[in-house]
Amino acid sequence: MSGSRPSIFSGDEDLDLSRFTPKAGPEKPAVPDETVRRVSDEGGFPSRTPKPSTPAQPPKRLSATKTGRTVLLNARVTQRAHDRFHDIVEAERLRYEAGDLTHRVTLGELVERALAALEREMGQGGKK
Repeated sequence: MSGSRPSIFSGDEDLDLSRFTPKAGPEKPAVPDETVRRVSDEGGFPSRTPKPSTPAQPPKRLSATKTGRTVLLNARVTQRAHDRFHDIVEAERLRYEAGDLTHRVTLGELVERALAALEREMGQGGKK
């Protein structure tokens, strides 16, 4: 080689790359499995037999119930209000797990229940 690299910007179309050809096959022959086992045993790396695979159980998932709540409500609240909402959801979850409730209460349901209570307090009573 001449020691200098050709410029990609020079526009020379006479760059000869014919001496570069794809390799015909692997450079080294593959090592036989028997040799690999022998060398690894001698080196203190014993082989582990694979464990028989059992049919994989799908991960337990909470049932995705259809609640009809599809609209996102985004509001800024204080940390205290946030914690109160989530404390109530957690208490309802514990009641559900104890068997006192027939369904898991979501944050959306809790907001709807809070609105209903506010409407009752204000004297409006019905849903709008």
